[in-house]
Amino acid sequence: MSVKKVLLPMMLLLVVVIMSACGQEKTTGTGSDATSSSGNNPAEKEVIVLGTSADYAPYEFHKKIDGKDTIVGFDIEIAKAIAADLGAELKIEDMDFDGLLMALGTDKVDFVISGLTPTEERKKNVDFTDIYYYAEQAVLVREGEDVALKSIEDLSGKQIGVQKSSIQEGIAQEIEGAKLTSLAKIPELILELQTGRVDALILEKPVAEQYVKNQEGLVVAGVEIKQAEDEGGSAIAVKKGNQKLLDQINTTLEKLKTNGDIERFVVEANEMLGE
Repeated sequence: MSVKKVLLPMMLLLVVVIMSACGQEKTTGTGSDATSSSGNNPAEKEVIVLGTSADYAPYEFHKKIDGKDTIVGFDIEIAKAIAADLGAELKIEDMDFDGLLMALGTDKVDFVISGLTPTEERKKNVDFTDIYYYAEQAVLVREGEDVALKSIEDLSGKQIGVQKSSIQEGIAQEIEGAKLTSLAKIPELILELQTGRVDALILEKPVAEQYVKNQEGLVVAGVEIKQAEDEGGSAIAVKKGNQKLLDQINTTLEKLKTNGDIERFVVEANEMLGE
């Protein structure tokens, strides 16, 4: 038998094996390595995983778009911009607010955007970006019950609803004589207020205002809640020590703030709520 006739099938088989190997899809993981190189193939795209609690309009919330349940909001637009600048595909993990930082610490998500205030206690466990948005706090009550509320002290002895592990929970804990109902989801708290099981809710003002627009019988009370600038504002959390990702996100945030994009995202999110 000719040597050429023997070698030709073997060479063809080798080519098929090589082409098959090149065509295999590479799977990338989450966690602190999620923005690292995925290999030599330029067509491959990293996946970066966002952790959020999508019950906090206009920051992040669910909306039907073309018949499909979609997570939207100005935080989500910021996350999309971050992923785009990283050249990564954004994956969103929706979970309870009080589980977000734990998910970050265990590499289930790569970063957290959820109207998160960078408190000193939280800084012990995660690293925070620069502040990207400041919002006032507000007291949400049933219509007609705002008349008797003139100051934060007037909430003494009241049953106050707050989101579990939130900055608002910390504010309520400082009110002398107040009784707290701490729940994971904002819609659950709204139901508690509407049914009279709590007397008031403490929420960020943009969130409270959206519920006034969309739910009958609710009103924002004229109660001013004062906070130091370093105790307010929203920032993005990354795993402790992930300086590379932190710097990359801060670069994107600076661009979005300079261009006025964040303000535009806020307006668009509020408009979407009204549709």
